[in-house]
Amino acid sequence: MNDKDIINLEELKEIMDNDMELIGECFDEFTKDWTEAFGNVKKAVIAKNASELDEAAHKLKGTLRYLAAEQAQQAAYELELAGKKNNLEGLDEKLSLLEKKGLEVIDYIKNFEY
Repeated sequence: MNDKDIINLEELKEIMDNDMELIGECFDEFTKDWTEAFGNVKKAVIAKNASELDEAAHKLKGTLRYLAAEQAQQAAYELELAGKKNNLEGLDEKLSLLEKKGLEVIDYIKNFEY
């Protein structure tokens, strides 16, 4: 897997109007917020609370979309959809994938050179 599979930098630059300072600020913000955002999704999965899952995964999906983190965004979307449809089957696998993809984004950010 290459870095483009984690964050599409060209798309991100387009979203952020090539403002590398803004990209850095967004990366910092995501790194700070990841644990809580993922924790909210995980808490909803453990509680099998569909509406909380929908809400928490939707919020995280939006952040990931803004960072052009396609695979992580898709993983969050799968959980959001499960919450919307009240389909609580296979949530552990979906949650594990979101965690894996989210941590790849964190690693990408930590190794990102401006």
